[in-house]
Amino acid sequence: MPSTGLTKAEQSRTTRRALLDTARTLFTAQGYVATSTEEIVHRAGVTRGALYYHFDDKATLFEAVFDEVRGEHIQALRAIMATAEGDAWQRLMTWVGLTLERVMEPSVRRIVYLDGPAVLDWSSEQRRAPAIALLRDIFGPLMAAGLIERLPLDALARQLWALFFNAAVDIAQAEEGGLALHERQVLRRILNGLRPPGA
Repeated sequence: MPSTGLTKAEQSRTTRRALLDTARTLFTAQGYVATSTEEIVHRAGVTRGALYYHFDDKATLFEAVFDEVRGEHIQALRAIMATAEGDAWQRLMTWVGLTLERVMEPSVRRIVYLDGPAVLDWSSEQRRAPAIALLRDIFGPLMAAGLIERLPLDALARQLWALFFNAAVDIAQAEEGGLALHERQVLRRILNGLRPPGA
């Protein structure tokens, strides 16, 4: 990788970025198991030593790629909710549908919902925290407005995370879009059960 004119710190950042971008492309196209560190360093144009300077092994490189893709995914889901039209409940229903459709975006599908659960520890609170925070931010205002029943918000967000996450994994594993419609119907029905009588 050319380094002319770059400081050591800039060269290090450039190398790390090349590894992340190359790994993301390969993990998305081939999956974690089929992607070798040899192919990553060759395609990135860096040495094996450079890979191990920045990452302990393939798993920690995957984790860094996962964190980036998941972060982008969470931001996209926040943007969907912020720009949805209609009243609060209609916006939520729109968000549910578009959230499930977005599961099939190639990097999200492969890295977050197919390989992520197999490679990373999903039992940790840290792993689930960004999505749970998103759900608190969405359902807290609905609860405050009386659109859903008052429940312990943290517990609700954790339970909804499990519901949405497993629906997303099922959709990702199905390799076709038809399942998203069924999952959306079920999730909408479950969420309607949170509404107070007469709402």
